[in-house]
Amino acid sequence: MMELFKNIREALLKKEKTVLVTIIASSGSTPQGAGARMLVGKSGRVYGTIGGALPEHLAVIFAQELIAKNGGRALKDYILHPNEAAEIGAKCGGEFTAFFQYLDPEDPELAPFAEKALEIFSAKEAVWFIMEISRTAPDSEVSPKDLSMGLIGLDTTFARIGVMPRDAEKLLQSVPFKAETPEGVWFSAPASSGGFVYIFGGGHVCQELVPLLDRLGFRCVVIDDREEFAQREIFPQAAEIIQGDFERLEESLTLTDKDYAVIVTRGHLWDYEAYAFALKSPAPYIGVIGSKTKHDFVQKRLAEEKGFTMEEIKAKRVHAPIGLNIMSKTPAEVAVSIAAELILTRFRIARGMETAPGRT
Repeated sequence: MMELFKNIREALLKKEKTVLVTIIASSGSTPQGAGARMLVGKSGRVYGTIGGALPEHLAVIFAQELIAKNGGRALKDYILHPNEAAEIGAKCGGEFTAFFQYLDPEDPELAPFAEKALEIFSAKEAVWFIMEISRTAPDSEVSPKDLSMGLIGLDTTFARIGVMPRDAEKLLQSVPFKAETPEGVWFSAPASSGGFVYIFGGGHVCQELVPLLDRLGFRCVVIDDREEFAQREIFPQAAEIIQGDFERLEESLTLTDKDYAVIVTRGHLWDYEAYAFALKSPAPYIGVIGSKTKHDFVQKRLAEEKGFTMEEIKAKRVHAPIGLNIMSKTPAEVAVSIAAELILTRFRIARGMETAPGRT
């Protein structure tokens, strides 16, 4: 979502007209589900995808038509036929509904909204992006052609354009969905869980992992005790870089139940400290790099010296060795395996499929 708003902001700064295309419902076998987005400009797709193949091509053309007309919004249904599905690796066809919203660079509220979005996404806040699809309230003072969207949290509205539904909190679900309210129909999707990926150790794996996770929508915090590895020049995509002692992590860090711990330090002594720190937290994912021999040694120390039970040390949330088994060897390959495991964990948590209680 952050990358989307970066592209929206850039288009607005250039006074370029765009259309935000969002899948709000899908069925059958489609490459993208509800919540997938694509930003389209006068010359074509700017950012994102709603799945490729002919339906996306037709959606781009329709979005360009809206741009030529200087505005509007629309709902359109698309069918992905079996032969088109096969071209992009799907087993069979499916259907999806796309919502088109014109973004006018002359709208004085849009640029501040985009800036506020980027500011919010950088904070430790759970945020949902909601937008109006259609309006049913007869007494509304806002034209159906006007833009209404917002960035809302569990108990506050961070930013908005146009009207907001009176019971907006009912729109805050763990997955994208469409809902009818007394004022109209709204689409809601999680924009930021508020959590971060805390990466302990700024070495080669971390240097490959941070830019990859950034593209996948994760926000990274890098922690290393060496000054030469705690540098903004090395990690330009990181949300934060911390130089600190691994034996005193509690003094500068607090992991929440929305955070992930990735432990890829330069040796088992530092892994041991970061491992112990993460186990005391409610973080739903703890991944530790290294061989089985190293893990056995570190886990034995955790039990004997820190008092953790083997049930805690080997809980479902603990991934040791870290990453999906893709026979990775190089730092770049290891980063891919870790990123894949984080994607899977994020998916499972969002759908209530995984819990990870921490030590109390």
